[in-house]
Amino acid sequence: MAASPLTFRVAMLNADEPMPNVVKERGSYGNIFHNLLKLAAERVAPNVTIEAKDFDVVSLQYPSSPSDFDALLVTGSASSSYDDKEWTKRLDKYLLDVYDNYPHVRMFGSCFGHQIICQSILRKYGAKVIKSPVGWEFGVHEISLTAEFSKALSQPNQLSADSLRLQFIHSDRVELPSPDALSDTPWTLMGSTPKCPVQGVYEPGRVLTYQGHFEFDRFVNSETVRVFCATWEPKEVEEILEEVDQDDDSEAAAQMVVKFFLEGRQAVQGLGGLMTPPV
Repeated sequence: MAASPLTFRVAMLNADEPMPNVVKERGSYGNIFHNLLKLAAERVAPNVTIEAKDFDVVSLQYPSSPSDFDALLVTGSASSSYDDKEWTKRLDKYLLDVYDNYPHVRMFGSCFGHQIICQSILRKYGAKVIKSPVGWEFGVHEISLTAEFSKALSQPNQLSADSLRLQFIHSDRVELPSPDALSDTPWTLMGSTPKCPVQGVYEPGRVLTYQGHFEFDRFVNSETVRVFCATWEPKEVEEILEEVDQDDDSEAAAQMVVKFFLEGRQAVQGLGGLMTPPV
């Protein structure tokens, strides 16, 4: 029996603009995410229509009510979540308010989005965002997934259920006071890389974050590197661009987000596990 049609509404909280060449070809970060999530839903949840609306949170634009949407998506940014700026402080407070008072609204964050969600919601467990002591993480790298996360959200088209390859460009990272800081909580760590021990967090039906960028491909990340590293030595930039020019698991990562969005709401083709028809 086919699943009933479902519309899933996402508020795209744009925390920055892509590089100029990327804007010309792809539009806003929210637009890039929307297109990738629509394609992911077509592959694994053809009964689902994903709708999205952009909000420029740097200019303090927010939904009239979080209840108008099923999920919030916080994009990446060149800013840091701990910056002493009006918009970052407001976003920090807004995310905690939504988490505490709108439990039906899910949240996804990428890179900066991951960091500010952790800073806001996991502060009570000692989470904080710092400048990484081991420097930048650039290009495509393999994330070692935790067993709990892999069991919940791994995808058939990943090269390995225990790992995920994504594009990276970041110099901040989330720090926890100890490896088991979330052990007695509903939260699960996504996984880790040698340079970044907290590659994402997951609370079923509530929050999912990635430090990596499934919305970045070779073109988007190359353009970003060329701007971010404009004053670096040319040889160093070329080495970084070689790391960017690699295959990744962006389709699987996007499908994980769709699965997370729809947990417990709708039976979804080919995803199994946590997907159940609405009661």
